Amino acid sequence: MKKIFIILLSAAAAAGCSSNRFTIEGSGEPFADMSYVTLKAQNELGYTTIDSVAVIDSGFEFKGTTEQPHLAYIAMVTPDIDEVDGIKTATIPVFIEPGEATVSKRDDMFEVTGTPMNDKLAAFNNRLNEVMIESSDLVREGRQAEMEALQEKFLVEVKRSVDDNAANPFGAWLLRYMHRSFSPQEVIDAIAKLPAEVQPEFDRIREQAEAKLRTEPGQPYIDITQKDADGKEVTLGSVIQTEGNKYVLVDFWASWCSPCMGEVPFLVDTYAKYHGKGFEIYGVSFDSDRTAWTNAVKDNAMTWIQVSDVKGWDNQARHDYVVNSIPANYLVDCSTGKIVATNLRGEALQRKIAELLD
Repeated sequence: MKKIFIILLSAAAAAGCSSNRFTIEGSGEPFADMSYVTLKAQNELGYTTIDSVAVIDSGFEFKGTTEQPHLAYIAMVTPDIDEVDGIKTATIPVFIEPGEATVSKRDDMFEVTGTPMNDKLAAFNNRLNEVMIESSDLVREGRQAEMEALQEKFLVEVKRSVDDNAANPFGAWLLRYMHRSFSPQEVIDAIAKLPAEVQPEFDRIREQAEAKLRTEPGQPYIDITQKDADGKEVTLGSVIQTEGNKYVLVDFWASWCSPCMGEVPFLVDTYAKYHGKGFEIYGVSFDSDRTAWTNAVKDNAMTWIQVSDVKGWDNQARHDYVVNSIPANYLVDCSTGKIVATNLRGEALQRKIAELLD
C-alpha cells in the first residue's frame, strides 16, 4: 500500500510539473533568413535577455516552465545584425504561459497563437490592423465622420476588453498599450481593478493620469511663462486677463509635426473670424530649433501669440499639462479661468467658438 501511495505522489508531481511547461516554436519560410531568436523581458531600463536559440533548418523552439503567465518579447535577428537590443530587430510581444504557442506570419505581421493569452493578443492585433486599414480608406474617401465613429466603436471594444481581462496579464498589457486613449479617470479606475501585485507597475501611468485630471474641463488653467520670438516673456495668465479676451485657446504644436501643421488652416480661419469677438490663441511650440519655429509662424500666417522655451519635447508646459502627443489644445474661459474644452480639432474648433461667441 505504501509503495502504491509513493507512486501516486510521483505521478502527481510529474503532472504538476508538466502543467507548467511552455513551448514557443516557429518554423518555415518567415524564419529562413534568421540566424537566431532571442526571448527578452522589458523593464524601465530596456530589454534583458531571458534565452536565445539558434534558427536551424528554418525553425526554432523555446522550452521551459513557468508558474504564472507573464509578458516577454521575441526578437528575431537576421545574420547582418550583430546586436540584439529589441530595437534594431523585429520584436513581437508574447505571453509565456503553459501550453504550446506558435509564431507565424500573417499578412506581413508576426503573431503568436495557441495559448489563451496569446490568442487574445493575436485577436486584438488583427482587429487593430483592420481598424487602421479601414480608417485610412475612410480618410482617403473624405468620410471623416465615419472614420471617427469607427475608431470610437473600437475604443469602446478596447475598454470592455480591459475590464473583462482585468484579472489576467492580457488586460494589464492592453491597458498599458492603450491607456493614452482613455480619459484620466478611466485609467485610474482600470488600474484599481488590476490584481494588487500588478498595480505598482502602473504607478507612473497612474501619476500621469492624476496630473492629467488637473487639466480636465472644469479645472483652473495652469499658468505658463515662456518667451516670444523677440525674447519677451508672455504669461498665459496675462493673456487670459487681457481686457476684451473672452476665450483663450492654449495650443501645443511644433513645426516638425505634420498633424499640427494640418490644423493651422482651421486655426487661421477661426482666428480671423472670432478674434474681434474675444477669441485669442496662446501658441506653445515644442520646437528645439528657433529658426524652424519662427519661420513656420511667419510662413503660415500664425499671427496670434506664440511662445516657446525652445527645448523641444522637454518643454516645461508639456510636463505641466501632461501632453503626450501633439497637436493638443485647451480652451480657457477668461471670465472664470477654467478649462471648458480640450483637443478641439478641425471644424470642431470653429463650431465650439461659434457656439460660444456668435
